[in-house]
Amino acid sequence: MTELTRRRTLGLGAGLLASSALAAPAIAQRRGGDAVIAITQAPPSLDAHVTSAQAARNINLHMYETLFARDENARPVPELAETVNISSDGLTYVFPLRRDVRFHNGAIMEAQDVVASIERYRQIGASANLLAAIDSVTASGSHEVTIRLKQVQSTFLDNLSSPRAPIAIYPAAEAAKPANQIAFIGTGPYRFVEYLPDRHVRLARFDGYVPNPKATGPDGFAGRKEVHLDSVLFRFMPELGARAAALEAGEVHLVETVDGPTAQRLRGNARFTIYRLLPFSMQVIKFNHALGATGDLNFRLAVMSALDMEEIMAIAFPDIYQLDGSWIYPGSPYHTAQGTERYNKPDLAAARALLGRSGYRGERLTFIVDNNRSNIDTATVVQQRVRELGVNIDISVSDWPTVSRLGFTPQGWNFWCHGFGIEPFEGPASVMAPWVGGTSMIRKDEKIDAWFAELNAAMEQSARVRIFTEFQRHMWENAVAIKAGNYGLFQAATSRLRDFKPYRIPRMWGVTLDA
Repeated sequence: MTELTRRRTLGLGAGLLASSALAAPAIAQRRGGDAVIAITQAPPSLDAHVTSAQAARNINLHMYETLFARDENARPVPELAETVNISSDGLTYVFPLRRDVRFHNGAIMEAQDVVASIERYRQIGASANLLAAIDSVTASGSHEVTIRLKQVQSTFLDNLSSPRAPIAIYPAAEAAKPANQIAFIGTGPYRFVEYLPDRHVRLARFDGYVPNPKATGPDGFAGRKEVHLDSVLFRFMPELGARAAALEAGEVHLVETVDGPTAQRLRGNARFTIYRLLPFSMQVIKFNHALGATGDLNFRLAVMSALDMEEIMAIAFPDIYQLDGSWIYPGSPYHTAQGTERYNKPDLAAARALLGRSGYRGERLTFIVDNNRSNIDTATVVQQRVRELGVNIDISVSDWPTVSRLGFTPQGWNFWCHGFGIEPFEGPASVMAPWVGGTSMIRKDEKIDAWFAELNAAMEQSARVRIFTEFQRHMWENAVAIKAGNYGLFQAATSRLRDFKPYRIPRMWGVTLDA
């Protein structure tokens, strides 16, 4: 990952309500200004194909775009494609492309760029399983792409538009390069300027950008992306106190997340606007099924039985959490309590009995965690709870890029906790995909793989609901992983930042900054 170890500079052609003490008056939009956003972590990569990290998504979805994107309600809508024509048998998708789209290097986007990008993603994409149904991708014209599927896939447009690890469209020359070796060239409203490790990423307005002519305004990850700011600087600030202090000092204009007491204190100050986003993510505790005790079902069930989910959520996410055992957010047609009967049933006696039937014999286990305070709190609660059973856990704290690399390898960890946010927003296929092939638990689970294939082939929503419910029950009955609950975010902004609308990333299109 050479681009993440040194400064790089490219010259590229030069559900949610806001609450505030005072409503900001409407003003005419002003062009210009350099916005600074404090985000909690550095991105593990700016190659959008290879990472599903929130920190990367915050930045990458300003630089890159996809054929289809998600609107405000998570429905797939055209972005770089003008539309899609689907054959009567459901196996062929023809995408006419917009003809006015330029890359940041000045080149016009053509079908060959789309084909190369999708083929690259099929090989190295962090969510490559979403494209497993593709048989072929061809340029059927200079501005037309045809995708043929091996079998009918009811969720294909959902998969293609996934923002989790976006299927970004790169120039064909960049799409020919290995993971993490690309120049950061996309079609988005902002272009890459520089990356300083452990400090910031700077983007600048792409003056060659043409908003989608069919869109009327901002709409989720899609819509009309009009940029008024000159630049955006994403500062990496893992310390909560430092983020709040920088906002109050006027050094940053938006903070990705602040804690409840800080939000309450700032809410009474007309200089700031507080935004509440709930649910934003799930807190998930993963087990490495390929290593030692955590590969033992009775051990995993023992740990789950020892945990009080409200204790975890109240400590890690005070003031903004929901207790909910479903693996998808409330409000979704797939949300159900069925299969969650084991959720939040702490019982130390049952946990001790299960531990006794396991192969655990007192060895020290490793809980890896990044330096986010809430994740450290979660790991600490788990450590203290299972200590009452006689389980020995060492907590290993590192930065997010390090932890996120280690967590997808079979050695060096037994437990890992982090947010699982974008997947439940997208829908059941995205929730299931990270577990397909054993990617997230490091051991293949044939039942999950079969349900994922069945879900993708099911054309009726009632059938997909049934399949997802079976998956959910399996996750709990086999302690594949543990969901502690849903949590939200308080975001804080200077009142100088106008027309900001919170979403799953801090969208910096359509906003202005008062002088």
